[in-house]
Amino acid sequence: MALPYAEIQKYLKMIIKRRYLFIVVSLFTMSVIVWGGYFIPRKYEAKSSIIIERNVINDLIKGVAITPSMTERIRVLRDTILSRSLILSVLRELDLDTLAADNKELEAMIVDFQKRTNVKVKKNNLFIVTFQDKDPRLAMDYVNSLVRTYVNENVTAKREEAYGASRFLKEQVAFFKGKLDRAEDAIIKFRQDQGIYVAIDERSLINEIKEYGSDIGKIKLRRNELIAKRKSIKGQIKGEEPYSVAVINNMKGNNNILIASMENRLNQLLVSYTENYPEVVKLKAEIEALKKQQSLQPTDNGLQGEVNSGDSAISTINPIYQDLKQDLNRIESEINALDAKEKMLGVMIKQKEKELRYVPEGKKKLADLEKERDSYRKIYEQLLMRLGQSEVSKQMEIANKATTFRIVEPATLPTMPVSPNRKALILAGIFFGFAGGFGAVFLQDTLDSSVKEVQTIKNLELEVLAVIPRIFNEAEQKKERKRDWFIYTIAGFYFLIICAAFIHELLGLTYIETAFADIKISLMNVIAQLQGRLF
Repeated sequence: MALPYAEIQKYLKMIIKRRYLFIVVSLFTMSVIVWGGYFIPRKYEAKSSIIIERNVINDLIKGVAITPSMTERIRVLRDTILSRSLILSVLRELDLDTLAADNKELEAMIVDFQKRTNVKVKKNNLFIVTFQDKDPRLAMDYVNSLVRTYVNENVTAKREEAYGASRFLKEQVAFFKGKLDRAEDAIIKFRQDQGIYVAIDERSLINEIKEYGSDIGKIKLRRNELIAKRKSIKGQIKGEEPYSVAVINNMKGNNNILIASMENRLNQLLVSYTENYPEVVKLKAEIEALKKQQSLQPTDNGLQGEVNSGDSAISTINPIYQDLKQDLNRIESEINALDAKEKMLGVMIKQKEKELRYVPEGKKKLADLEKERDSYRKIYEQLLMRLGQSEVSKQMEIANKATTFRIVEPATLPTMPVSPNRKALILAGIFFGFAGGFGAVFLQDTLDSSVKEVQTIKNLELEVLAVIPRIFNEAEQKKERKRDWFIYTIAGFYFLIICAAFIHELLGLTYIETAFADIKISLMNVIAQLQGRLF
């Protein structure tokens, strides 16, 4: 809000009344701020810019390899650069650690460098490292060494991380491969011990039992048929004689020839058939009958007259009887086979019934084993896939094909100081100088208890009898004006010096700074001499 004109006049009168105080305080304040700024040491700032680049291979192998995200790298970038270990490495590289007398001073030096190091991230892939120091070369060397050390250690750390990840995955793959093999072996052993029925459901077992029962029924039916047939054949056999009578030539020596012929035939048959072959059996019986007849021939001479001359009667195998006998044997064999098959099916039915009772427990145990195996297999397959990705990532890190750090702007030797800003200090000194002068005048006027205006007495409801104006002496006025002009001239000249200092800074000159540096050195020498004399 603008001050009323009367208020402005009031303050101007106040300043004019105490003009000497205003000038002295204003110039003193200006001097302290302006000339004091020249005693503040200059600071130079070194700056380096680094860009994080993602190689085009990252997009080509997306999903095949795993590379650290840009956001993750930038998130830890500032903390990594300002880490104690990294700054200590830089200090050792620059031999700055030798300036510390002990570990305590070294720690203080590290903390000081951490505070003066500034890291800014721009556009998510560009970061700027700045450092301020009174020595511009030290600032430049420090920033370049810090950035170079960080980039090298980052590359080394990423390679070690890739190697470590690959080694860890290999160990885990081998570990879970062993677990998977043991789980597979447990399932195989369980199946071998319990049979494969545990893998079959109850419906299959019931169907098998029904099928076996149906087969047993068919066997019984067939066996009944065979038993009936066997009974019929046995009845037929009873009606037949095993041997029949045949008439043969009774010439002496013919039996021997016939027997020899039949034995030859028998030997030929035995080459191709077994003893149970029907014709073999038949020949054996006939040979046996002939031999028996020949052994009885001398006692039968009395019967020769009853037979036709030159012929004799012999008994031979009855073919009908023999066929019935063979059918009977075949039926008996089939019945025995059916009995054996029925017995075997009965055993299998009992086994299936036992398996059926064991199915819930066995299936549960097998399911647990299979679940455990599937779990290991799933982890093993995932680890195997990750191992492949890790190998690709490792090769990328080795070939430096992943995210790379590129120093786009290394630190150069700074020539212009960034601190103190003497132009701003001079302007601030002028402003605070006038403000301080006005504040001193205002304070003194506030502390003055004398009546300064007639209105003040009227406000107290006191009657003003008369107002006596101030009477000026011409000689005193002349002397006062002369003193004022002298003070104004000196103050104006001094103010012009301060303005000249501002122009000097605008032009970038260093004459005043050099002069104050000499003064500072002289003062330090004087102080050192005084200290030498006193101590």
